[in-house]
Amino acid sequence: MKKVFLAMMMLAGFLLFPQAGDAAMCGINTEGGMYVTNCESWVSLRSYASTEAPVLERIPLGAKVTIIDDNDPCYNEMVFAHVRYQGRRGYVLYSYLTPKWTLYRVVNCNEWISLRTEPSTEAPVAARIPRGAQVRFVKQAENGFYYVEYNGRLGYALSYYLD
Repeated sequence: MKKVFLAMMMLAGFLLFPQAGDAAMCGINTEGGMYVTNCESWVSLRSYASTEAPVLERIPLGAKVTIIDDNDPCYNEMVFAHVRYQGRRGYVLYSYLTPKWTLYRVVNCNEWISLRTEPSTEAPVAARIPRGAQVRFVKQAENGFYYVEYNGRLGYALSYYLD
């Protein structure tokens, strides 16, 4: 049952994300990790498999969690996933997880581009991404930006510089 559900999640991941051009690389994470998606900015990591359970932590959109397969009873309904995030164990609704990823390479710049805290060229710079580096697409944002992950950091990069 779990394998069937994960296969359905993988197929749904292909339908949820925009199709990338020839230069972008798309794939499925097959190493037990899944990415937070289908939310505005975060999802709840809960202490047990219920929406009534206390929230242990907020997991940001685009973050990677590790699925814990320990024959937990929550797998019977496939509503909650038992996960590990930054050393903490808890439960996340499966509907907020996908194994799908798309990588873009930084192009059209001299040396680097800015990873910004907001989708604006006026926003503070969180990191510099060197030309040729790869970023993982999380979602489209406004003002020509993509929300991306680079070296574990989430932020905004101008889509013009990504291919």
